[in-house]
Amino acid sequence: MKQSLDDLLIFINVVKEGSIVKASKKLSISSATISRRLTQLEEAIEGRLIHRSSRKITLTTLGRIYSDKLTPLLEEFVEVTENLDEYHHKLSGTIRITAPTSLTYQWLTKCIFSFMKAYPSIKIDLLATNRILDLDDMNIDIAIRVGNLTENDWIAKKLLVSNNILCASKAYISQINGCLNPVDLLNKNLINSADTVSWLLTNIKTEESYEVHAKPYLIIDDTKLIIDAAKEGLGICFVPSQFVTESIDKDELEVVLPDWGGNSRPIYLLFKDRNYLPKRVRLFKEYIENYISLIT
Repeated sequence: MKQSLDDLLIFINVVKEGSIVKASKKLSISSATISRRLTQLEEAIEGRLIHRSSRKITLTTLGRIYSDKLTPLLEEFVEVTENLDEYHHKLSGTIRITAPTSLTYQWLTKCIFSFMKAYPSIKIDLLATNRILDLDDMNIDIAIRVGNLTENDWIAKKLLVSNNILCASKAYISQINGCLNPVDLLNKNLINSADTVSWLLTNIKTEESYEVHAKPYLIIDDTKLIIDAAKEGLGICFVPSQFVTESIDKDELEVVLPDWGGNSRPIYLLFKDRNYLPKRVRLFKEYIENYISLIT
């Protein structure tokens, strides 16, 4: 016994309105079509539901049973459908985002603040952390990740490529009488995020490579604080170039060994599903992409 959901909805609306004519006006469906669909439903269930004319209907016993049982179920279905439509298409609700702390400080918060001013009905829940979170378990909508990805079932869009450069304050460079070759780094104060320095440098002119292996003078597990320490003259850091552009322009830092750099790492925007993103999430994704295109 195959019944059409549309036919059931038409039946319930006819019962509610009390006539085919009134239901026709409410549903914007012709009376003839409604009458045909009711007949189609009755044939499917092999029983008469309504004694009807164009102006008046009378429920049969079977029609009353169908109406009493189906009305609350179909009303709940319609409510769920409308809520899903609002979830996917209205510019409201919450977007859950995660990103590394360094990128959050460097540009993501500025992007988020700008987005929220443009779309004040959308709320943001930001998790700034260097830990690799379980995106599904945390109900994340958008993730920013650097380097190799582990989320094979998420869609990744490359935003930009990060390249590291060596920097120090002018005071520290003067103190060590400069630095001419990568080997000179071995007896300098190096600021690093781990307890062993392993910096792979490449000469941008000759493509020669040199790997620096040393013990750091200062260990800090945060890029922003590493840069702050270098500004204070505590040593040389090896950090993404986009994080120190402003500091170099202000003469707070100076590039050490400008022909040498390295540690190229892609920065990705991750999202779960290309076809079924809620409108607010799709909008924010596009906003980030446009924001990055303006600052790079």
